Amino acid sequence: MRAPRDVFTFFDPASKVWSGLGVPSLFNPNQSLGELVLTVLERNSNKVVQICADTGSRTTGSELRIRAIRIASNLQQMGYGSNVGEIFSMAVKNGEHTASVLFACFALGIPVNTLDPSFRRDDLSHMLANVRPNVVFCETETLQELLSACDLVAHKPRIIVMGDKVAGFEHVEDLLIPSDGENYFVPVHISDPSKQLAVLLCSSGTTGRSKAVSLSHSICIAHVTNFFDCRPNDTVFAFSSLYWLSGLVMLLAGTVWGATRVVTCKTFSPSLAVDIVERLRVSVVFFPPSQALAIANDPSVKESQFESVRLAFCGGGPVSVSLRNSFNRLIPGRLLEIAYGLTEIGGAVTFTKEAFGQNGSVGFARPGMEVKILDDHSTTLDNGMEGEIVVRAPYIFLGYYGNAAATEDILDDEGWLHTGDIGRFDENGWLYVVDRKKDILKYGNFQIAPSEIEDVIQGVAGVKAVCVVGIPSEGNDLPAALVVPSDSGCSQKDIIIEVERKLGSYKQLRGGVYMTTKLPMTPSGKVLRREAKLMVLKMKGD
Repeated sequence: MRAPRDVFTFFDPASKVWSGLGVPSLFNPNQSLGELVLTVLERNSNKVVQICADTGSRTTGSELRIRAIRIASNLQQMGYGSNVGEIFSMAVKNGEHTASVLFACFALGIPVNTLDPSFRRDDLSHMLANVRPNVVFCETETLQELLSACDLVAHKPRIIVMGDKVAGFEHVEDLLIPSDGENYFVPVHISDPSKQLAVLLCSSGTTGRSKAVSLSHSICIAHVTNFFDCRPNDTVFAFSSLYWLSGLVMLLAGTVWGATRVVTCKTFSPSLAVDIVERLRVSVVFFPPSQALAIANDPSVKESQFESVRLAFCGGGPVSVSLRNSFNRLIPGRLLEIAYGLTEIGGAVTFTKEAFGQNGSVGFARPGMEVKILDDHSTTLDNGMEGEIVVRAPYIFLGYYGNAAATEDILDDEGWLHTGDIGRFDENGWLYVVDRKKDILKYGNFQIAPSEIEDVIQGVAGVKAVCVVGIPSEGNDLPAALVVPSDSGCSQKDIIIEVERKLGSYKQLRGGVYMTTKLPMTPSGKVLRREAKLMVLKMKGD
């Protein structure tokens, strides 16, 4: 395979910084997302821009545009869009009206906090307490959990349901009625879109529970829409909801590049994924590692079913060499490309590229990206040396919403973002991510703060101390608890049941519960998580 150095990525031996190509964004970042999206949809008025895999319905650019305008106009009549500080939340699937609602908010200049519709009240209440949205769009099956979450934080937003209609609640279709001014609608113009909040995505940063990552209109245009090589003749698809950066990427990139997007409200299964790809002739597809692995390991999946795929890419977690090789067998002549991205950057930091690939790496620096490796004393390291990966980009995120301290922890005065990941560059410009400096675990691409699970376990009678770690599985960390019981004792079953009762499905103790007489500690009394993880792996027999 060819090396990308001095072709796609460049090394400065003085600063020891790797940089991608200095290619500016094709789309002007000095505009609002509403202005860009509505203009693109108008120019693609006769083209099918969205296909619903569930119903078969096809939506043209003009149809999607008028839906967004009608929703925006009706929201204006309700009094929204003219008040500083308004924020909406969306806990929705990839349904037929998801894009219309998001684009309507962009057109009005209303920031949107995207949540996953599978969230239970613990996650919903955490974000509601932080963001305090004026309006929440939610799926019918999310409604009861949302109402409970609102009660927990004493917040009463206006709730608009998507999916089946529910008595006593407004429905998104109520916003689709024609309005008098729809033919004269003009999206809001923003004087400085690089400083205007557009989207609040969830991320765990370097520690703790989810934080709301503030992305501006400019970063969404310059970074999100350029995450991957999207083309006007592409049909793009991912199961990711808008909660994920990948979900936002597929929606925005697919729209502004004039591609056709495929949406579904159904949850992932290998058979459904293959059916959608084959039936709708998908050319660009994104799978997180857990989904790519399930497809690659399914003996019923045939390479002929992926013949339409031009680009398959994977990210959001570790992608092993064996996983990549297994998936490559389904797409002969092409490769599963790997993206290493960050919500705080709003896009891919590195990406692999066809023949410019190297097993085990996450690719080379993307256009506009600067990347370097630091040791614990903030000294820039030479190629081949492992340290923290730090990144700088043309546009930076606006910080964690309502959390200046966490923003200062991750973003330094020179605009370098500290990822919390440990990695190294080789002399050819390939980046290798080898470990996590941060404590955050990932399961099914969801980020999990160990402290949140620990807080629940500490409340179980008979638990003296606990440390939650992740047992490596292909593309996942399986949460496991190392528990020190008190003299009265506690059972593994009681601990598992309590976690099941209080936390969402992705936070369950799939790695098991392990008993010990003491946790590994520093002299100052801090738990050594890496040592605790080694203890669990030894007990498990790995």
